[in-house]
Amino acid sequence: MPEPYWPKRKGSYTLADAAKHNTYASIRCTYCKRTRYYLVADLKTAFGDVECDDVVHVARLRCRNCDGKGSLELKMGGPPSDIADKAWLRRIERVEYKRRIVWKETQGV
Repeated sequence: MPEPYWPKRKGSYTLADAAKHNTYASIRCTYCKRTRYYLVADLKTAFGDVECDDVVHVARLRCRNCDGKGSLELKMGGPPSDIADKAWLRRIERVEYKRRIVWKETQGV
């Protein structure tokens, strides 16, 4: 029998809370095992103050290496010290907004 849906509590752990405690977040693809590191403040800027568990789902992120075959998992914390000098950090370069016009047909001039 499936587990029941329980609404999330009001005091859940959001990106704003994570930014106070952690500087980095790692997102790892379960298919190709590639890990990418992000600043928590950049994730908050991009997706808003959402819960940490929901970042991957809200953003609909996909792995570029394997074309989204695997699922992504988010963990708070930076790269381990043995690969910290080789790890790449992803930063926001710019945010682009698309403007789309929707027309409505009306009768008469």
